[in-house]
Amino acid sequence: MKNIKENITIIALSFTLFMGGTVPVVPNATVAHAKTTYVWIAPKHGMKYHYSKHCNGLKRASYKKHVTLRWAKKHGYTKCHFE
Repeated sequence: MKNIKENITIIALSFTLFMGGTVPVVPNATVAHAKTTYVWIAPKHGMKYHYSKHCNGLKRASYKKHVTLRWAKKHGYTKCHFE
């Protein structure tokens, strides 16, 4: 009986050492949602996007459009150099 207990202890220790001696970590079940960023563009005045509607780069634009940053980048718009 003593021999069986020793064998079980040795197997348990070797298994623990083989697994790294730690308890497996279960990932958190919550999902974080990314916030969508909106920017301003002037479709008739170049290919720049602006975070503020009152940016100096939009001063001369007669028409301003509010779009997502992802859409603006996908369509070739780059960041305004004033910001």
